[in-house]
Parts: sequence; C-alpha cells; structure tokens
Amino acid sequence: MRFTAIPIAAAFVIGASATPVFAQQSMTFDSCFSLSEQRGAGAESGRRNHNEFMRECLAGQIPVTVGGPASAPAPAAHVESYNKCEALSEQRGAGTDSGHRNHREFMSQCMAGGIP
Repeated sequence: MRFTAIPIAAAFVIGASATPVFAQQSMTFDSCFSLSEQRGAGAESGRRNHNEFMRECLAGQIPVTVGGPASAPAPAAHVESYNKCEALSEQRGAGTDSGHRNHREFMSQCMAGGIP
C-alpha cells in the first residue's frame, strides 16, 4: 500500500506543477508577414502563394519554429478579418498591384482596426 501511494503522490505533484511548453500564440499580420518573407512566401513569391500563406499563418496552421508544432488555430473571426481587409484593399486601390509596401501598410492598419 505504501509503495503505490508514493508514486501516485509524486505523479500528482509533477502533473500539478507542469506548465505547457508551447503557449498559445496569436499571430499578428506583421509577424505573419515577416515569417512569410523568411520562408520564401513573401509578396514577391506570387500573390496567390503569399495570400494563402498569410491566411494559414493567421489561422495558426503555420509553425512558428521549424520542426515545432503549429500554434493553436486563431479564431475564425481573425482569419475572416484578413479576408475582409484583403478585399477592402483591392476596392480602395491598395492591393498588391499598388506596390508591396503600400499593400502591407494598408493591411497592417486594417488588421489593427485603423481603416474604417
């Protein structure tokens, strides 16, 4: 009886004090943009490729570190916001055709809520 109580107590103490190694991260537009450039999926790699990478990154489907697990998926509203900002940038003439710097600035402001 005594031999089973010690391992159970030790497991409880270890389990109670353990903290998650990979905390949930919320990727921002700017962090996903810089990650896309690091991974070769920047705006110059093609519009479709870049937009797909950005959507997946904001949804938490792209691992931040190579070989590590992907961060937890972002709320659907965050990914939907990206899609709305992308469409709005096209409507207002700030799409990728207007220049990458202009588009990136517009998207950063839109995702932060600075574009009505």
